[in-house]
Parts: sequence; structure tokens; C-alpha cells
Amino acid sequence: LAFETPAHRRLRALLDRLSPLNLTDPHAAHFTPEGCTTLHDVIRFAHEKAMKAMFSLPERLSGVHTARLKAQIPLDIRVVDLGGGLREGLTDCDEVRPEDIASVPMRAVWRGFTHPGITWSGSVNLDFRNLFTLFASSAAGLTGPDLPGGESFAVLAADYMNLNAKFGYHFANVDALCGDEAEKNAVSVQFAGGAGNYLGKSLRVSFLAGVLQRLGFSVDLSGDLLEASLSGLDRPGTEQALDQLGRLLGASRLLDVAISRQAQAEAMVEAFFREDYDFLDQATAAKLPGFHAVLGNWSRIEEDGRTWIVQDGSAWLPRLSAGLSGFLTRLVGPRYQEFLDTIGAYRYFPLAVAKGAELADGRLSVLVRPMAGIIDQAGGLALGLRNAGNYFVFRVNAVEQNVMFSEFVDGRRIIRAQRPLALDSGQTYRLEVEVSGGRMRGLVDGRLALEYDAGRPVAGYVGLWTKADSVTRFSGLALDAAAGVRLLC
Repeated sequence: LAFETPAHRRLRALLDRLSPLNLTDPHAAHFTPEGCTTLHDVIRFAHEKAMKAMFSLPERLSGVHTARLKAQIPLDIRVVDLGGGLREGLTDCDEVRPEDIASVPMRAVWRGFTHPGITWSGSVNLDFRNLFTLFASSAAGLTGPDLPGGESFAVLAADYMNLNAKFGYHFANVDALCGDEAEKNAVSVQFAGGAGNYLGKSLRVSFLAGVLQRLGFSVDLSGDLLEASLSGLDRPGTEQALDQLGRLLGASRLLDVAISRQAQAEAMVEAFFREDYDFLDQATAAKLPGFHAVLGNWSRIEEDGRTWIVQDGSAWLPRLSAGLSGFLTRLVGPRYQEFLDTIGAYRYFPLAVAKGAELADGRLSVLVRPMAGIIDQAGGLALGLRNAGNYFVFRVNAVEQNVMFSEFVDGRRIIRAQRPLALDSGQTYRLEVEVSGGRMRGLVDGRLALEYDAGRPVAGYVGLWTKADSVTRFSGLALDAAAGVRLLC
């Protein structure tokens, strides 16, 4: 056989000294120069030590700050600020938040990462042929002893970013300069790795290449390795490209174990430009066109000549808990509702975000009909949404018999203003929010119900919101801003 020839045996022996990776865990006792048995080991060891040396710079140099980026997406990022990459006054902080990022390119990529249509959690519909590859990758410890991924690094300046990001079983490097001189602006991308087989990884980079080429990137593919570059755009154009790149990287999680045909990759390119980013759950997208169903059981129905969007939370709570909660609600009243809000298990807030719909100053309105629910019968408007964990809500609740402004900060709900309001289950109410700078006025059926001043401009995506086991209908979501009136559902 050809595989038993002397030439093959020699090449096999050579490859065995080059390709295998044995140093997978930087914390292991054998992660030493003596533990390097292949060229791949040498490269891995040198890279790890170089990163450690880079992040020890603050111990030796003034003006260099490193910190861990605390965020609500599953990326463990260490940041090196070379100057102007983070806001001033953070020199003694070990942790920073996304709001502290001042680097123009990093802020643009982060907007893409945290776009409301990007799903960072959820199930993956595995292609059966890739299933065992995923198991083998986990068993081999390709990412060390922790969960898939590992530490990522971002080197930042005011107009510069070099991001080495580990997304589960694959990694991406993005190097970007984004300033006021268009001829100097540039973005380069490298993408490789994955948990799927070679076909799955190749199909994923084929999908990535299709998107990047339509965004204006020059793309080079070599097997499952992608390299792409873009240059010469002005600052807004470069920021937009980086935003789209962030969405693309966030949306490609584990796609290599979910796709097995070229036709799937081509269809996903078209879906990306429709802002349908949850490629692994297209059934939900089909049930609620025009929206990103961030959380919940959303659907669309036609009734009485009107289109209604329905969030059905009835299956969320086990029957026994629902019955007990209903009894205690009748017995104790609003105090029990306040108590439930302190229990993490009851913090379930279905959210549907309208695609491409953003509001700064203007008016947002919708018809809301609370239909059923034991713990809650809530429905309202989400606005000022920067990501799925940070936004404002104006809502009514027919169980609590009140109207409320609340704010979500990193996923935690904070009540900003509320007052009692008589509400009937099955009755339709018109909710409106008027926004001017940071000031919001909430109206119910044309009457002013609440006012709240956020102390900062309220701007971002808009959508629909409910709570817990609420079964709520919505219709006629409309956005009225300087560009005119836009009907969203």
C-alpha cells in the first residue's frame, strides 16, 4: 500500500514532530520548556509566556493599565490600555465594565457582540457526524480544564485595538485602526479552529467569508483558516464594519458542529443580512418575523382583523408553584409580589426586540392586552436597549394593579417609578412613552401615568416586554421620531 512506503513513513514521522499539541493546560506541571515535544508545543508555550509577560507590564512601566472586562457575555477578556483605551480615572481598577471602554474600534466591536439579536446561550442542533468530534475535543482537553474558551486579550488605545478572542473551541484575532484619517484606517481578521470535523469548520469559514466579502473585506481561505482585511474607509464606515464583524463573530458560535452542507452556509449569509442571527433556531425567527426573540415563547396570531404578537408564559412555572403563588397572592396581596421579585427563580423577563428599530427622542406606543397569569399579567414597552441586560421598561400589570418604570442594569431590575392603577384582565390598554433626552413620560390610554428622568440620554433599540407567567398580547407597536412614523407590528 502507498501508506506503507518509506516516503510516507518519513513524512509521518516528521508530521508527528510538528503538528500534535500536548501543552493544552498552562496550569499543568508539565507546561514547561522541557514539556515541549513538538513544534506546535513550542509555539503554544511561547505564546502563553509572551501574553503573561505583556500583562505584567504595569509592574514595570507607568502609564500602562491592565484589567479584566466584566460583562454579561461568555468572554473572559483581559484588557491592556496603552493610553486612551479606557476612560480616565481607572488606573487602580482590577475590573472594568463595557461603559469604561474608550477605544473607538473596541466600542464598535462590542456593539456587535451585544446586539440584541446575538444569542450567546442556547442549544445547538448538532450534525450527528460532528457529535463525536465535539466529544473528542472536550476529552482531549483542547482548551484546558475549564469550560470551553479560556482567557482572551485586548490591547487598546484611543483609535487602536488588537483583540485575541477565544470563542469556545475556536479563536479570532482582530487588529483595527479607526481614526479620522481614512487612508490609515484598516481592519484585519484571522479566524481558525472549532469543535466540528474538517468539513464543518470549512463550511463555517465559507459562511464567514461570504458575509465579509459582502461587507467589503478582501478574504483569503486556506482550509478552515480565514484571513480578511479592509482598509481606506472613513471612521463611521470602519466603525460600521467592526460592528458587523462583532455580530458575525458572536453569531458563529459552534456553527461548525451544526452545518454539514454548502447550501446551509449560503442560506446563513442571506439570513445574516436580514438580521436573522440565530442560525441555530430559525423556527423561532419564522414565528416572529421582524423581531429578535431574546427570551420567551413568542408567536403571532390574526384575530378580529388585527395582528397580535403573543407571549405565553403559562408553561414557565410548574403547576404546584403556580397554585401556591396564586393562593398567597390572594391572601397577602402586593407584599407577596414584592417578595417574589427578590427570588432569582422568579426573575423571568421575556423580551422581543424590533429589528433595526432605535429611538432617541420621540414617541413609542403599543396596544397591550394582559390575558392571563397567576404571578403576573404584565406587558409593556422596552426602550433605550443597549443589549439584552441593559434597558428601560414602561409596563402595566393586572395582577399587581399598577404601572411602573423600571431599569435593567446588567440583567438586574431596578424599580424607578410606580403608582397604583386599576387594570382588568382581558382589557386592551394603549401604552405610550415620550422620550426627550433623559426624560421619559409614560401614558396609559392617553393620560399621563408616570414620569422619570434617567439623568442621561435614553437611546437604543425598542421592543416588547413581559414578566414571569404572563400571557400577554401586543399590537400596533409604533415608533414616532424625527424620521417619521414607523409601524413595527
